[in-house]
Amino acid sequence: MNILHTPDKNIKIALLKMVEGEDYSLLIKDKTSIHDILITTHKSHIRKQQLLAARYLLQELTTQPSLIIAYTTHGKPFIKDSEYHISISHTKQFIALILSKEKKVGIDIEILDKRILRIENKFLRPDEKSFINQNHYLEQLYIIWSTKEVLFKIHEKGGIIFKENLRIHPFPFLSKGTLQATIITNEYQKTYTVNYETIDDLIIVYALED
Repeated sequence: MNILHTPDKNIKIALLKMVEGEDYSLLIKDKTSIHDILITTHKSHIRKQQLLAARYLLQELTTQPSLIIAYTTHGKPFIKDSEYHISISHTKQFIALILSKEKKVGIDIEILDKRILRIENKFLRPDEKSFINQNHYLEQLYIIWSTKEVLFKIHEKGGIIFKENLRIHPFPFLSKGTLQATIITNEYQKTYTVNYETIDDLIIVYALED
C-alpha cells in the first residue's frame, strides 16, 4: 500500500496493488466492519476482493477499524456514522481511496490502454482535443477522461453529459500537475482545481470541493 503525498492537508489518499488470491479480510482488525461483505454472495471473487481491499485502505488511513463503507442506490460510497467524505476507484489490480473530513472528494485511476481511442468522441470536445500534446496523446486523453469522472463523482446531482457539461481548460502534459475544469449546467457552473499524476502506466486524478 502506498500513501500518496498531496499538496492539500485536508485529504488523504491510499493506493494499493492487489495481489491475486490475497484474502484481505485477514488484514481487517474489526471483522464486524466487513460482516456485510462476508455474508453476501458476490458475482465475482474480484469484486469481493475490491470491497475488502477498500475496507483495508480505510482502516489504514484512519486507524479506525470499526468504520463501515456503505453504498447509495446509485453506487456512491459513503462511511456510516462518520464525518469523512470518501471516493473509491479501481482498475484491474489497482484500487485507490481518498478521504476528507471537510470537503467532498473524487478520485479516478486508470491504466493506459489504447482501447479508449474507440470512445474518445463520446467525451472529448474539439477544444480539448486541440491542446493535447501529440507526443503524449494517450496519457493526456486519459487525464481528461479521469478528470470528467472525478467531477461527475463530486457533483452527485446527475444529469451530467461528459461532452457537454464537463469542460477541461488547456493544460500542458506533465508527469504530475494540476489543471482547471468546469462543470456547466443550466442551473450551475463551478470551476475546480484537479490534481493528476502518472505512475508508470497508471493515471491518478483527484479533486475536492472548494
